[in-house]
Amino acid sequence: MPEIHPLFIHFPIALLSTAILFDSLYVLSARNDLAQAGWWVMLLGLISSAAGITTGILDDRLIGHFGSILPLWINHGAVQIFSCAVFLCLFVWRTKSKNVLSHSFLKWVYIGIGGVAVMMLFYGGHLGAKLAGRI
Repeated sequence: MPEIHPLFIHFPIALLSTAILFDSLYVLSARNDLAQAGWWVMLLGLISSAAGITTGILDDRLIGHFGSILPLWINHGAVQIFSCAVFLCLFVWRTKSKNVLSHSFLKWVYIGIGGVAVMMLFYGGHLGAKLAGRI
């Protein structure tokens, strides 16, 4: 079982960060195909993150780092779950408010929050690599 989690985690990292890239390119170019691609890629990233989180929780039975959850910023699982929650909020926001990426101010708020979420996602991945002894 310890080798299952690494098979699942790379999909959400790649998909969620690419979704923000597509959204950023849409804001800069106003090409509708980029906005649609960003929506679909974020949806797929959120679905795949559920598998990554599930396998991570199963793997945690062997490591047990969730037992010492504080401080949150050094706990791999907590950082990843929080970043996925931010991506979920962004997805719901852009789905419910169709003009968020075309609004003169809100598009920059969305992209800024998305950029921070990507940084959290990468940082959480770094913590996971350290936890697994890969770096």
